[in-house]
Amino acid sequence: MLLTAFILLPKRAIILPMLLITVSVAIILFSGSPHKIFWLGLREMRAIIPLIIIISLVSWILTHRPYIKALLKLGKNQVSTPVRFFAVTAGLSHIISSFMAVGGIPFVYQMFKGEKKPAISQDAWDFTLSTAIMRGFTLTVLWTAVHPAFAYVIAGTSAPLLTTMVKGMGLAFIGFIIGILIYLLQKKQMKLPAEITPSMESTGVDEKTEGLAGRFLFWVSLLMGGIILTTQWLNMDILLAVPVIIILVTTVYFLSYRAMHQYKLRWQQLITEGLEKRKREIFLILSAGLLVGTLKETGFGEILFDYFLTAVELLNINILIGLTFVVILLGLAGFPPIPAMVLLSGILVNIPGELPAELIALSLLLGVAVTLVIAPVTVPLLLISGLNGRSMAQNGFRWNIIFGISLLFAGLLYIQFLSWIG
Repeated sequence: MLLTAFILLPKRAIILPMLLITVSVAIILFSGSPHKIFWLGLREMRAIIPLIIIISLVSWILTHRPYIKALLKLGKNQVSTPVRFFAVTAGLSHIISSFMAVGGIPFVYQMFKGEKKPAISQDAWDFTLSTAIMRGFTLTVLWTAVHPAFAYVIAGTSAPLLTTMVKGMGLAFIGFIIGILIYLLQKKQMKLPAEITPSMESTGVDEKTEGLAGRFLFWVSLLMGGIILTTQWLNMDILLAVPVIIILVTTVYFLSYRAMHQYKLRWQQLITEGLEKRKREIFLILSAGLLVGTLKETGFGEILFDYFLTAVELLNINILIGLTFVVILLGLAGFPPIPAMVLLSGILVNIPGELPAELIALSLLLGVAVTLVIAPVTVPLLLISGLNGRSMAQNGFRWNIIFGISLLFAGLLYIQFLSWIG
């Protein structure tokens, strides 16, 4: 995988992975460690890569029937104002991305792509639709068990899944309210018209959607409930539980609809085309795993951790705050969220003070949530920019910097409050 990716991927796509590999090699040579550490480093990713691949199976359920159109019909009368449209879009983005991860971004965008009214300017429409999708998406990382970054943080910090999910949902709710309030402020500043609502004409086409909303909620509950039960009652590792439950639920779904032939074709497509599309992401994660394994085996990870503690002490800041800012700094430097979680979960161990593991996990995830909307380059920003034709700087930093900063400070206060009440 490393060799083929190096040959086939564009040069810009291999800059960061090659930097990680180079640093790993330098550490091994400097420490005089055996070369078998390379293999140990690659093994760090033996669970996260299958998880990233298997998550795409959830989209097979969402696209098999017009479930989202059924939800839109239920909410058709709830998008009569720009703020309601923003809230509904952000909510849909949050729900769908909770099960499709980053794939929820183009999914929601395509739902509203042809719904712009002729009287609405393209700038006003793009701003409202894109910011709602991005803000709804970025909050999913705070609590969604199928999100790879969340799953790895839970595994790396040994945080209790259910407790972390509940506390993460609380922060996600706060972030959702902040997102709406920030949009209200920006709407006034940018003098956006009151007509920024979708036409919703496509929801009137003849397609059977009766009862689909309830079925959608059933399969969603089965998926999330299965993950929680297997981790809580069977004590299964979350990195194993998530892909196992996704495969089981997806298989049962297609069996219940007697669509196993279609299920087989989708598996064939995933193997022949899906893995090829994820080559860049897998290459980067393998490179990050190589560095994490090297840091662990050579003892350099403990040295970096000591530097982190020294910096926190010199700056006189809370360790949890320090963790959040480390993630944001890595993101601003171009480090994607999943490799960042892999790296930090492998290095930041034995934190003094007996802090609850769920608060350590939530501090890391808060940094990811902020990074996703303000960093120069992230996969979500690449996707939304490809859809609306705007630059990543406009979709990210310019349109969402106020939201990002507000979420950061609200999240830090929320985590400190949870720490204070014990």
